[in-house]
Amino acid sequence: MKLFTNSLEGHFLERPNRFIVIARTKKGIIRAHCPNPGRMLELLSPGRTIILEQNRNPSRKTGYTLVAAYYRNNVIPLYSARANKVVRNLVLPILFPEVRDDAQEVKSEITLDTSRFDFCVHLHNRFHYIEVKSCTLVENGIGMFPDAPTTRGRRHVEELTALAHNYGNHYKGHVVFLISHPDCRLFVPNIHTDPLFSLALREGGENLSIHAVSIKTTPEGDAEIASEDIPVNLSPVEWIVKDSGSYVLILRIKNEREIRIGSLGLICFKSGYYCYSGSALRNLHHRINRHVRKRKKNHWHIDYLLESADSVKAYPIYNPVRLECKIAREIGLISNGEIKGFGSSDCGCGSHLHYFKNNPEEMEAFIPIIFKYRHFYGLM
Repeated sequence: MKLFTNSLEGHFLERPNRFIVIARTKKGIIRAHCPNPGRMLELLSPGRTIILEQNRNPSRKTGYTLVAAYYRNNVIPLYSARANKVVRNLVLPILFPEVRDDAQEVKSEITLDTSRFDFCVHLHNRFHYIEVKSCTLVENGIGMFPDAPTTRGRRHVEELTALAHNYGNHYKGHVVFLISHPDCRLFVPNIHTDPLFSLALREGGENLSIHAVSIKTTPEGDAEIASEDIPVNLSPVEWIVKDSGSYVLILRIKNEREIRIGSLGLICFKSGYYCYSGSALRNLHHRINRHVRKRKKNHWHIDYLLESADSVKAYPIYNPVRLECKIAREIGLISNGEIKGFGSSDCGCGSHLHYFKNNPEEMEAFIPIIFKYRHFYGLM
């Protein structure tokens, strides 16, 4: 089926806000609408080839809309609102093969009480309420949703779960994750981006059916089913409950300065970005919150640096084992240097703090390291 039209290709430059992307094309610099609210850090890196569709509506403020990106030899559709079209035409006939083509048993945008769901299928005296989620994040063959916090998505899951409890066995809730990567082999909830959404999926139990389906898309915008029954693994949700794992902090120092770091003494920190790797086998959430707070009693090396940092961003990595040394070594391989002995007094590492001249989040090699330890490592 036709998912989009490839009107123009270009190279991604920046995303000044959630709804706009800027690209360099053969027609010059283009300002295009971004119809996907996700972060898409791995897809929208500088230089990434993207696909734009020309807007036919003259009242639109932008002449083009971002519809897809090339990523690891695949075309990844990014227009999340069009996922419903794919599910209606390609997925529902697989899940409900007895439904007739005249669509009498299928209704869209159905309201029940105060809730509205994408589809309702009425079959054999049972109402199946269905919510569709577009999944663009896949690393190492593992699909993850969401890639940005979604209060609305959690509410949908909770409402679907409550259907059987509130209305009896004549009602059933379904969540369909439409995965944009054809090479996805497993789906897990993105426990790091939205722990509450992940917990809601697990708590659905027998009252909630979870389906993961992947599609393959051509550069011209034609989509077909790649895999109709991808396994779903909810076991990583237990890592949230245990609140154990590691973390990566990204600190920015705008201007070069000397900072006294506990027993390490006075150290000159160049302007740029610093990545710190740490672990907390208990109370990971509280450890990260402590680091982000400015006012606290200094204890670890990182506390002294955080006092002087202009900004800090945290990546929690829920996992049942200590991973900080492995993470530090991999980050060190792509960094521009290290602060010797920083945060590594109780291990054999040279350092747990690495320097980057530019923001590592904009480096194509950095995000896969985070994804690897957040999702793939614990499932190997």
